[in-house]
Amino acid sequence: MNIFALKTFIPPARLSLEDILSRRGAHPGEARTFRHLFGFQAASVLTAEESAATSFASLLQQGAGHLNQAEKIDAIILVQGLPARSKRQHVDLTLIRQRFDFIAPDAHLITLNQQNCATLFWGLLMAQRMLEQGKYRCVALLAGDTLADFDLAERYVPGCTLIGDAFICALLRPGGGERRVTGIHCFHHPQFWQGLDGSRDDIRGFYQAHDALAGQALGKYSPAVRREAWLLPHNINRLSWQTWRRHSEHAQQHIATDLIGECGHCYTTDPLLLLNDYSPAETGRPALLLSVGLGGWVGSAMITSDTLAEHQYVQ
Repeated sequence: MNIFALKTFIPPARLSLEDILSRRGAHPGEARTFRHLFGFQAASVLTAEESAATSFASLLQQGAGHLNQAEKIDAIILVQGLPARSKRQHVDLTLIRQRFDFIAPDAHLITLNQQNCATLFWGLLMAQRMLEQGKYRCVALLAGDTLADFDLAERYVPGCTLIGDAFICALLRPGGGERRVTGIHCFHHPQFWQGLDGSRDDIRGFYQAHDALAGQALGKYSPAVRREAWLLPHNINRLSWQTWRRHSEHAQQHIATDLIGECGHCYTTDPLLLLNDYSPAETGRPALLLSVGLGGWVGSAMITSDTLAEHQYVQ
């Protein structure tokens, strides 16, 4: 399966870390400490005129330019990490299907929103299985969340992360190309089922297990690939990935954390937002996508490029 078009949207509007924390009644010193430890500066946010639906419509139109003549999108998978009801989070796939003539009138519509940040990988796995069946030839994977309708304080998870808005549209075909997707793995660790509704001890236990959960997922790939690959992870916070690299077996891992300070942790979209700048065709290295979500949901996948000789990935 190949991502033949990848379109992304990170809203240019920003909410400062100080504004978000002050809404919680936090002392200014908490913002300074949070920035220093975790690397966050601000969170990306939709304007009053924007929504998840308008963002996806724009991204689909951009992606449609990569369709072959007479080719139509015959399935859409909507991936959201937040099942919470909200006007600007809500997306009506039926209306989107009716709006565009590059989407087949009977295109299959699927919504996934139960695996927190890792829902992206359940979406990729579903798309892969649909394309392998042969009934579908072009699947649009839409992923993204917004907290624009919620109180600013909801964007801040103390001792953990800062949540921003962002959206992606990935158009998928069977076969290979410059962004071939393989090795999709999805895990659930039910001992962490409480998620954000858990006690302080429950949440602390989950974050203490973060490295082990990430390690289990990455252990599905060969040591040679892990040495060569760029890791494109969820933007949980800078400290988590600094701690990860302190383990001797991870010390040489290339980890992309560019977006942590730029827009925050954008739920389901982080790995594919990073893929824009770390495509194997550009870096000469494979990419390993990874998300570890509250509730014990973990997903990973490998991206390689058919335009590069295989020996470049394994020295």
